[in-house]
Amino acid sequence: MLEQACGVALSPGVRQTLADAFGRAAREAGLPAERFLRRLLAGEAGSVALLVEHAVVGETYFYRHPDQLAVLTRALLLRQPPDRPLRVWSAGCATGEEPYTLAMLLLEAGRGGAADRVLATDVSARALEVARAGQYGEWSLRRLEPALRGRFFRPAGRGLAVVDEVRAPVEFRRHNLVTAAAPGQAFDLVVCRNVLIYFSAATAAAVLRRLVAALRPGGWLVVAPVELPLLAGLPVERRDEGGVTLLRR
Repeated sequence: MLEQACGVALSPGVRQTLADAFGRAAREAGLPAERFLRRLLAGEAGSVALLVEHAVVGETYFYRHPDQLAVLTRALLLRQPPDRPLRVWSAGCATGEEPYTLAMLLLEAGRGGAADRVLATDVSARALEVARAGQYGEWSLRRLEPALRGRFFRPAGRGLAVVDEVRAPVEFRRHNLVTAAAPGQAFDLVVCRNVLIYFSAATAAAVLRRLVAALRPGGWLVVAPVELPLLAGLPVERRDEGGVTLLRR
């Protein structure tokens, strides 16, 4: 049921993860486990959505895979004329650290006035609520250099909040990578990292075809290093630099 709803296919090795997610969802629904299970098996939409919210993996942090980001900056962000706005899609953005990181990269590349747009999507409504709030604790900030903290964040409660300059180009939207069409076309850059690893091979291949099709000719695709083998047979060319591989339609 979970795989049909959002593509997540938890392997037998992480059965406990699914059991924990099921238990949390049933408790939130205020139902005994057997009754909640019956609703799931009947395809009751609210119950399925609740399981998805508790089962999707939201592990992320700012400036994840920094070597990738450095190569991406050189390959695209610094080469694009400032009078030509970039269209970026962060697919499976979780709680927002990745799209805000992309916005920071655009600013660091001197594109503050370039009218660039970052569309950030995720299947989890709760994750998107956190993303829109833009406030983060130390776990999300653990790889962030002090200079970037000082430039792009302000104190907020017990953590830090992204500044308005970082928020401005980012739009958050709920979207299901498995069941919905791409939320746009002719993107200059699509970033979908550490999402495909939770899909079956067939589902990942279908999603990747959709991601590539959403790029303009010559547009760039960035996936996590561990996900690169899933790109076999797709109409992309590799750019390898310093142990980092980016893909281009």
